Amino acid sequence: MKNPCIAIDISKGNSFYQGFIKLGKSFSKAKRIKHDLNGYDILLKTGNSLKEKYGEVTYVFESTGIYHKSLQQYLEEHEQKYIILNPLEAAKIRKMNLRSTKTDKKDCESISKAYFLKDYKLHEKQEGFFETIQSMNRFYNFLIDQYIEIKVSFRNQLDIVYPKFDELYHTPYLEIPIAILKKYPHPDFLRNSKVKTIENYLVKTTTHRKRFSALEAKKLKEYSLKAQSGCEQSSVEVIILKELINSLDNKQLQIKKHLETMKKMCINKTLYQQLLSIPGIGENLAMRLIGELGNLSRFSNKRQLVAYAGIDPTVYQSGKITGEHLHITKKGNKHLRTLLFLAVSSNIRNRKSNSILDFYKRKRQQNKPLAYKTAVIACANKLLRIIYSMHESGEMFRT
Repeated sequence: MKNPCIAIDISKGNSFYQGFIKLGKSFSKAKRIKHDLNGYDILLKTGNSLKEKYGEVTYVFESTGIYHKSLQQYLEEHEQKYIILNPLEAAKIRKMNLRSTKTDKKDCESISKAYFLKDYKLHEKQEGFFETIQSMNRFYNFLIDQYIEIKVSFRNQLDIVYPKFDELYHTPYLEIPIAILKKYPHPDFLRNSKVKTIENYLVKTTTHRKRFSALEAKKLKEYSLKAQSGCEQSSVEVIILKELINSLDNKQLQIKKHLETMKKMCINKTLYQQLLSIPGIGENLAMRLIGELGNLSRFSNKRQLVAYAGIDPTVYQSGKITGEHLHITKKGNKHLRTLLFLAVSSNIRNRKSNSILDFYKRKRQQNKPLAYKTAVIACANKLLRIIYSMHESGEMFRT
């Protein structure tokens, strides 16, 4: 028989909670508490009342991304048993009713039903390492988003100040174009400089040799004589361009240092070395995968891990509908799905034969070949199962 529970419907800043002795039998009415010490103390008091009468109590609530974190920390500090549900679990219970009413108070009842009807493991706090790496990976994604925004703004300003510069350098983030833009933030500065001066500057500030720098200096000088800038030397666009170049440098340095910190934390982990042994997975991807996979020991089998990633197929069978070739559920860790897609995409570009590449080719060449994305998702599913098997066996990837 299961322990009584305190079902908690969490929202931003406050929550409803209700005690339940068993399925359908409540211990108290649904009440609202604030997410502060006073509110959590009231919650704990109700839990202790249940514990005095029935021996043990389990706190049950849904994962909300961030809003449940303070409650989780409070329960950890007070050594209370708790279960964190996938939000879909309570939703399934609610939809079982003919009248699918959703209110904060009713949600407590749905959460309690999910707890009593199914078996869930008590939440075991992941090792601090996994939680830290996951947070660092999410922050890495944030840094990359910022970097992309800066690059977009940079290209817009560049088109104003240096029209057709992308014809001169297809990628303006390379060593020479960035060095030139720092020294000569407007074409007029280049136009008024001698080719030899530009050449000497490139030799001094870049890793290129004198002969190559001379050719680049001549090319830049010829460009400046033909270029018609969209602004004057003293225009605000020039100032903005210089600031954006500095922002690019600073953001690149920040990202580099962040990845170095992640690498130091991961380098001695067995899973890190195992992931590196898989074709298509480099250092960056291996570190980020560890952050999103977390502690693989918390999964009892491969199916649970696949479901966690949300790449298990939707099942729908009715009459002549077989349920084959349906979309994946996408009800899982979207960050992990993205990384798996990147890993498989990189792997299938590798010409060297391995089990994932061979599997991809079979899916693409069968009687009814799968579309590219569908085949990649099938490979991601296979890759995830391989990773789980490697974790279980302690072995490296075998082609």
